Amino acid sequence: MNGYRVRLRVVQEYEVALWADSESDAKTRAEAIVRDGGEADGLEDSWPEEVIAVEAVAVQLYPDLE
Repeated sequence: MNGYRVRLRVVQEYEVALWADSESDAKTRAEAIVRDGGEADGLEDSWPEEVIAVEAVAVQLYPDLE
């Protein structure tokens, strides 16, 4: 059996509740909050809803696992 390193691209849908001045401000701030790991002023709640897609984008032998 060989060791492999696999790079995955995971698309996940989130629900984010926050305070904002407008719809466009809410969209921009919600995207930034999720990108930054869920830490921001005005964030009331955030939770993952579901995994939309998982794709293996690269695979290579990983000798350190042998």
